[in-house]
Amino acid sequence: MQDRERWVADTLVELADTLAPALDPKSYWLCVANRYAQLIASSAVRLAAAGDRADRPIVVCTDERLEHPPLGDVLAEEGPGIDCHDNDEPVVNVPLDGAEARWNRLAPAALELGFRSVHAFPFSRRENVLGEVTILTTEASSLPAADLLIAIAFADAAAIGMLNHRAIAGLTRTSEQLQGALDSRVIIEQAKGLVSARLEIDPTDAFLVLRHYARGHNRRISELCEQLVSRRMTVSDLVGSVPKRALRPSTRR
Repeated sequence: MQDRERWVADTLVELADTLAPALDPKSYWLCVANRYAQLIASSAVRLAAAGDRADRPIVVCTDERLEHPPLGDVLAEEGPGIDCHDNDEPVVNVPLDGAEARWNRLAPAALELGFRSVHAFPFSRRENVLGEVTILTTEASSLPAADLLIAIAFADAAAIGMLNHRAIAGLTRTSEQLQGALDSRVIIEQAKGLVSARLEIDPTDAFLVLRHYARGHNRRISELCEQLVSRRMTVSDLVGSVPKRALRPSTRR
């Protein structure tokens, strides 16, 4: 009993540990699916979750029979996974024998492969439904109450973990974009200073020189400035192709 409690505790920590920027969502969801397969005996697990693009969901399975036709195709269109995703409620302890009226394609296909009951849990938190896990078992018995509670806890932990990962990843991207913009601005200001000092013109006119050269040579101004600052290009290289009005003497004292 203590070993099982330790395993459950370790799994909850594992599912919540998603703050690493390099986390691979597909590997993470496969880990979640494997933990459900370990929790529920004699089971095969199919997990579907939203990917980076809405038209490309992540689908992982612990049993290849759930990946390929006929069962793989059917599970993508009907079954407890679709129902629990739409209703944001678990679907548990449903015998497949007699479920044809509810899932007229899934029930016979699953029974043919030896499955006897099915369960599904949504990955959701505060109206954010990220996906669902469908569990087919070869036993017709109901889930023990303890396993049911653990399965729900796993779903909650996985949903929170992935939402946290997405939030951190979004903040990281924003921070990198802002830092990139700041770095570019600093380089441009340094290049303006070089041009202004070398040609003895105002910084505003120095920027005109840089912009005119960049446009005339189909180059990004940030790239041009970086080459000037790193001394891979000299201010003299700019002079022959800049407007004369930009070369008026500086009014600085």
